[in-house]
Amino acid sequence: MRAAPALCLALLAAPLTARADPPSTAPPSITLDPRLDLLERDATHARVWFWGFTAAYGLAAVAQTTFALLVDDDGLRVDAIVGAASAGLAVGGMIISPVPRVWRAASRARAGGDLDLALTEAAEAERQGRAWYNHVLVGVVSVAAGLTLWLGYDRPVSAIITFAQDAVIGELNLWLIPTRSLNHRRSAVAWSLAPSLNGASLIAVW
Repeated sequence: MRAAPALCLALLAAPLTARADPPSTAPPSITLDPRLDLLERDATHARVWFWGFTAAYGLAAVAQTTFALLVDDDGLRVDAIVGAASAGLAVGGMIISPVPRVWRAASRARAGGDLDLALTEAAEAERQGRAWYNHVLVGVVSVAAGLTLWLGYDRPVSAIITFAQDAVIGELNLWLIPTRSLNHRRSAVAWSLAPSLNGASLIAVW
C-alpha cells in the first residue's frame, strides 16, 4: 500500500516533465561586431567604386581609340585621341589608387585581425583617395586636355566640352569614394581642453 502514494506522485509528475522544454542543443547566437559590419559594407562600396570606374575608363579609352582609327574627319580624330589619352590617364590613376586597401583591411579583419587597426588602415586609404592633391590632378588633366584642343588644334568648342567632361567625371569619381571608415574614425576622436603651464592645451582622445 505504501507504493500507491509514490505511484500517484509519479503519475502526476509525468505530464509536468513531458511539458518541460528540453535542453537546447542549438549553438549560441553570434553577435556581429558593428565595426566588422561597417568594414564589410565599406569593402563592398570600395569594390563597386574601383571596378566600376576602372571598367568605364577602360571602355572609354578603347572606344575613343577605335573611333580615332576609323573616322575620316581630322578634327574628330583629334578629339577622340585627346579623349582616349584622358581616359588612359584615368585608368592609371585607378591602378595606383589607395582605395583597394579598404577591402584588404576588411579581409584581414574578417580573418581574425585587429578590428581597430583594420579601421585605421581603411580610413587612411579613404583619406588619401580624397586628398587635395587628387583634386589638383583632376584639374591639371582637364585643363591640359582643353588647352591641347583649343591652342594646339584651334577647337574651342571641343576644348570646353572635353574640359567640363573630364572635370565633372573626375570630381564625381573622387566624391564617390567610400568614407564609412573615415567618418567612424573621425567620430571616435574626442577633443577636450586641459589646463597647462602655458594656459590650456587641446587634447584628442580616441
